[in-house]
Amino acid sequence: MSRPRIKPMTPGIPQAARVRAYLTALVVTAGLTGVAWRAWALQVDDGERYRALAERQHALTVGIPAPRGEIVDARGRPLAVSAEVDSIWANPRDIRDVTDTAARLAALIGGNAAALEAKLGGARRFVWLARHVTPELARAVREARLPGVEVAREPRRWYPARTIGGAVIGRSDIDGNGLDGIELAMNAQLIGQRGEGVALRDARGKRMFADGLERPQPGATVQLSLDSTIQASAEAAIADAVRVNQARSGVVVAIEVGTGRVVAMASAPSYDPNGPGPGERPGSTRNRAVTDAYEAGSVMKIFSIAAALDDGVVTPDTGFDLNGGQLRIGSSRPIRDVDHDAYLTVAGIIKRSSNVGAAKIALRYGSARLYAALRRFGFGVRTGIELPGEQAGMLHDAARWRDRDLASISYGYGLTVTPLQVAAAVAAFGDHGRYRAPRIVDRVVDSDGTVLYQPEPAERDVVSDRTATQMLAMLAAVFEGGSQPGTAATVVVPGFRCGGKTGTANKYDAATRTYDADRHLSSFAGLAPIDHPRLAIVVLVDEPSEGDYFGAKVAGPVFARVASESLRYLGVPGEPAVCPRVQGAPAGKAGNAVKTCLPPSTGVPGPAAAP
Repeated sequence: MSRPRIKPMTPGIPQAARVRAYLTALVVTAGLTGVAWRAWALQVDDGERYRALAERQHALTVGIPAPRGEIVDARGRPLAVSAEVDSIWANPRDIRDVTDTAARLAALIGGNAAALEAKLGGARRFVWLARHVTPELARAVREARLPGVEVAREPRRWYPARTIGGAVIGRSDIDGNGLDGIELAMNAQLIGQRGEGVALRDARGKRMFADGLERPQPGATVQLSLDSTIQASAEAAIADAVRVNQARSGVVVAIEVGTGRVVAMASAPSYDPNGPGPGERPGSTRNRAVTDAYEAGSVMKIFSIAAALDDGVVTPDTGFDLNGGQLRIGSSRPIRDVDHDAYLTVAGIIKRSSNVGAAKIALRYGSARLYAALRRFGFGVRTGIELPGEQAGMLHDAARWRDRDLASISYGYGLTVTPLQVAAAVAAFGDHGRYRAPRIVDRVVDSDGTVLYQPEPAERDVVSDRTATQMLAMLAAVFEGGSQPGTAATVVVPGFRCGGKTGTANKYDAATRTYDADRHLSSFAGLAPIDHPRLAIVVLVDEPSEGDYFGAKVAGPVFARVASESLRYLGVPGEPAVCPRVQGAPAGKAGNAVKTCLPPSTGVPGPAAAP
């Protein structure tokens, strides 16, 4: 008989122990849940903020300046370029001993140690210490191995042609922003796109660039219509005229007939954009061809007379009794001529530059029609050329003109014009009466070859082809001699037959409200050559104070020199350059005291050394 199996007895777990176990598990679970929740908050909810904080502690985003785009002339010759130079900067947060570092830097780069210490003691992460330094100084700073002080490469603007076109090109500041001239007008196209790089710090604080460096994109290239050789000729000629005549300033503008392209725009005094300093003459940075408006005097006769010709009010052969060169209108002072001709045709009025004749034509023509014609020629409005600071000049509405105003405006008083406006208007006579708005930018090309800008100048007919042809013949007569010589009979353009108009104006004195008999504006506006005009050239010399002040004597030789040199450079066929016989000179074997008259050399100066 078998014995029954007895199950072993499991000792029971006290209730209190079970409660403690549950509580412990609950606490652990809650703790883990809290940790997980906090981790989620740190990494997900606030992750971006903490990542940004971490990056600010270990990385610094450094902007990399973009090379500024080039400015080149019509033939691609550089007028403004960018070259990389060394600059010294610091991160004040990396400076361990500010006082010592400032003292050592002052010994290296110069300057006041206290000022450097103030810079290095700030809370910023980037501060310039010295910019555009010499290679020797940059090498010395690198070798000093000062914590937090580094040398970087950045672009600097350089103008290889120096003073050639200085007032037109302008300059940019140390940060690569245009200040004046083309540098300012085309700044948006020239500045390029800055690059960025992340500089990381390792455990020892050493900086290194991380991957993913964004390269800067260079600015676009601006190609001008200026030709450096013609520009150099114009600048040399006007500078000589200002010096010889001890004048206040001078301007030359040369426009290509048929296109409106400005091939030369010279101002004297000029300046070198590479390093203007305390010795720079006041106003030398101003581009007077567009920023200054003048009462130009007799050069304006050609526009008032051309308008009357075009409307059939007169013909070239219409004659006028000039009353011995004097005309009184009302109770005002009489209008007088330098040459007291008794009778002249319209062609003779231009040739002899008769104020009385021009006034009589204008009185016959009328205020409303003359005003409309002058506006068609572009006076009283800006040309829209791609240059800053252009003035519109002053041309009051015809409703405000009295008869005396109408007469004065016909020969260049009572309105103001810029040299550029006059040049563009003269060019219309050489282009069959068609006016083309002047332009100085040929095109803007991006770094990948994309054309970003190409001007389409406004065009309009200002006079008929017949009137333009008549005007060319009358402008050519101004150079003729004879019993009644033209006002430019003494002006010789070596090798070429040209046409033009002289101008001599008294300057208005705002203090006395009268015209000053001792202050003059000498000018010349013409076309070269006259048979098939290639260039329209305007010369203006302000306040010549030495010798003669008439336009033919002061501005005429500048026109002759620029026209002759430019046409020969452009390959325009001409005659051998011969100077006229000098009165009183002994006759040669052939009975003529003549000599070969070669234009002076005006090559473009060699480029200055780049930094």
